[in-house]
Formats: sequence, structure tokens, C-alpha cells
Amino acid sequence: MESATTGGGTSTSPAHRRLAWGFLAAAGIANAAGYLFGLYARFAWVDEALHACTIFALTLVLALYLYGTVLTGARRHELLLVLTVACVGLALGALWEVGEWGFDQLVSGDVIKGKRDTIVDLAMDAGGALAAGWVAAGMVRR
Repeated sequence: MESATTGGGTSTSPAHRRLAWGFLAAAGIANAAGYLFGLYARFAWVDEALHACTIFALTLVLALYLYGTVLTGARRHELLLVLTVACVGLALGALWEVGEWGFDQLVSGDVIKGKRDTIVDLAMDAGGALAAGWVAAGMVRR
């Protein structure tokens, strides 16, 4: 993809975009390993950690690619950028939960273990999304 450069001169560096994609690839591998090696069943914290890390990585990639075209001028309003990016990440986390629910319906699985599991997952998603917002704000330069 091309650089997220706008007429206002804001952009993200190719190194930052590669780093964000690396985080996303690592999160994908960690999620696959969680299922393949039964890590979700063996370690209760794996689900929460991967929710935060996956939403962080996905939100960061989106933030760095969309910053130039959607969030032009947000650098002057860093808190607005962070909150906007975090909202996108939290929305992705909610969609993830819907996907888990759908998986349980289709495969008769045991991905969702109740309300507490869903709320903790969404809280971890929010933490990952906020972290992505702050990191994206730091990576975006004028």
C-alpha cells in the first residue's frame, strides 16, 4: 500500500507500517498457536492477552494506513486521534465477540464461557485499542 500522506504533510514511515504489520502477523500466529496447541484451555490468561494484542495490532495497522486520508489534522489534536483509533479498535473487538458467538453456534464450540468472559475480553480489547491509539499518535509525524 502507499504511504498515508496527505496534502497537509502528515505521513507514517514505511518502517512504522512494517512494524505494525509485523505485530499483526505475530498476533495471527499466536492466535493460531493458541488453538493448535490448546493454550486457551491450559492457560486462562492467554485469551485475555491475545485479545489485547490482536486488537492492538489490527487497530495500529488501520490507524497508520487511514491516518492520512481520514484523520488529517488530528496530529494537532492528539487526544482526538487516540480516542478515534481506540473506538475503531473497540468496534473490532465487539465484532470479534460476535464472531466467537457465531462460531459457538455453528460448531457447537465452547469459545464463549459466559458474560464474564465476554466483558473481560472487551476490556482487554479496549486496553489494546487505547495502546494502539497512543502508539499510532507517536508514530505519525509531520
